[in-house]
Amino acid sequence: MTKIGPMQNVEFSTPTSSVGATDSGNVEINFSNSGDIEDRIQRENTKESVQNTLQSNKKDYELKIPWIGTDYVIYTGDGKTTYGQLREKLGIPPKVLSETNGKKLTDDQIVDKTRINLDDIGWYPVTPQSDIEAQDIRAQRSYGNHYAGYDRAVNNNDIKNYLK
Repeated sequence: MTKIGPMQNVEFSTPTSSVGATDSGNVEINFSNSGDIEDRIQRENTKESVQNTLQSNKKDYELKIPWIGTDYVIYTGDGKTTYGQLREKLGIPPKVLSETNGKKLTDDQIVDKTRINLDDIGWYPVTPQSDIEAQDIRAQRSYGNHYAGYDRAVNNNDIKNYLK
């Protein structure tokens, strides 16, 4: 912009802002929700994995709905799936199948007839938001809470529908 003063001297000035411009110092960048995006992806992947596994192998799962107690399925096994693969496909946290079936099961063992509570299916690990939260999760797991640090992607009604 050029201004001519009353004494015929010329002054130059450059506009430093405009209506559509933003000052880069005022732009706030917040990355605290990046764990939320990863968690949403994990949730959707777990939900899809559970649905695909149960729908494609219905013959291997026998749904049991007792009058009193927890709904569960009996997985008969296919002779080649390991407990680790089963846990991964169905979103089951570590040690849960061992506790449910009352025996020590390792991820490299081939699955035989196994009980799986519907409440144990569809879990995915969440991203701790701080070091303190991670320490809390580790402490809860050491005291026997196998679901600490996990969230659920499906509910029991979803599972029942997948098995119909």
